[in-house]
Amino acid sequence: MLATNGDTLGQTDAAAQISRLVAQGKTNREIAAQLFITPSTVEYHLRKAFRKLDVKSRTQLARRIS
Repeated sequence: MLATNGDTLGQTDAAAQISRLVAQGKTNREIAAQLFITPSTVEYHLRKAFRKLDVKSRTQLARRIS
């Protein structure tokens, strides 16, 4: 389940939680399994996070949120 415990860098709760898991090195499938959502839902939230934080890669995302 997606947590709803605050906003990170202007992201929604879901995008922030998924961004943190990406920063930990998890794949979209691993994130989806952990959060009980589909991989396409993970991709949706990552696209939002990439746009919001103006990053182009998972590596840039990880650096931006740490």
